[in-house]
Amino acid sequence: MQKRNFLKRSLAAVGAASLLPWNVSAAPKKGKSIIDGQFVHMVFFWLKPETNVNDFIASTEGFLKKVKEVRKYHLGTPAGTPREVVDNSYTVSLVVTFESKADQDRYQEHEAHVAYVEANKDKWDTVKIFDSWGAL
Repeated sequence: MQKRNFLKRSLAAVGAASLLPWNVSAAPKKGKSIIDGQFVHMVFFWLKPETNVNDFIASTEGFLKKVKEVRKYHLGTPAGTPREVVDNSYTVSLVVTFESKADQDRYQEHEAHVAYVEANKDKWDTVKIFDSWGAL
């Protein structure tokens, strides 16, 4: 009988624990941005068919590492999510975060960025850029 009560209590404790969030520390803290940096620069490239995607990504990453104003960046390719509202037609995406608009302005004029654009502008058919200022 004691063994059965112990099992019931143990199962109840496990069940109650499963209702708790798995990682409480992962929840955003009030007053903090989820993304590191208040200014987000999102660039979507539609590369020409003859452009080597891996070489293009390596070139992009190479110049980003030279710009001290860059806080964080993410280079990616379409996730292939088959939803009507998702545009998977681009070839490479770039998301860069900056502490401020002034930092992003310096990035735009940085010699590494200017040289990158000049060296790569013939490799894409289309580029679309979206800039966002943090609302938090």
